Amino acid sequence: MSSNNQTPDLASILKTLASLAPQAQQQQVQPPPQPHPLPTPFPAEQVWQQSLVQATQPSHTPTPSAAPKVVDPATIIEWSAGLRCVMKQVAKHESILQDVRRMIKVQHEHEEQWWEGRKALIERQKARKEGQKKLDDVLKAVGGSTAAGTSNTSPEELEKELETFDMKVYKAQTQMVKEMSTKLRGLGVPFFGTRVDLVRPTGKESSGTEGSVGLEEKGMIDEVELVRLQRKMLAILEDLCND
Repeated sequence: MSSNNQTPDLASILKTLASLAPQAQQQQVQPPPQPHPLPTPFPAEQVWQQSLVQATQPSHTPTPSAAPKVVDPATIIEWSAGLRCVMKQVAKHESILQDVRRMIKVQHEHEEQWWEGRKALIERQKARKEGQKKLDDVLKAVGGSTAAGTSNTSPEELEKELETFDMKVYKAQTQMVKEMSTKLRGLGVPFFGTRVDLVRPTGKESSGTEGSVGLEEKGMIDEVELVRLQRKMLAILEDLCND
């Protein structure tokens, strides 16, 4: 009786376990995952990757459609435009004033040498004239005669000698001005190295009114007015060098 009662119970229990086994195995034992191809990036990941690529690539600044026009100093024939140009050049290149200072120093040194040389020549002429006068007096005292026409102490000869010296100085000054003008043109200073086709030869009347910069309707400038603007620009540069 007792044995018969246990058998159905055991069988029932085994049956119940058998029905539950597949579910338990399914929950507890999982087969190893099979390899799958890598998933494609999510849209947000794609945006991040594109941003990274753009950040690592060299940047290219787009060229503005309306770039500021660069004015050639050789085409400037009006004072206000020339003043704006030189101030921009000085602000951009500090070495310009250093070069101008050196040119001013060289000019002053040469002018001083030429002036001292002229004074020395006049002193030599004076000494030579006095020496010739003493010699003539001695010759007259002993009854001799002076050699007429062979003296280099006559007023005409002395004046000619002084004019020759002045001409040499003038040529040296002209060469110095030419070299300095070329240097100033290279530095981008207006009114130096102005285009020849913009300069009107001296002698032709200007249609510009008094107080203007001597401009014609065709956009030209008189040589005399150009020289005046050059001197005015040099004064500005000298003032900047002294600041």
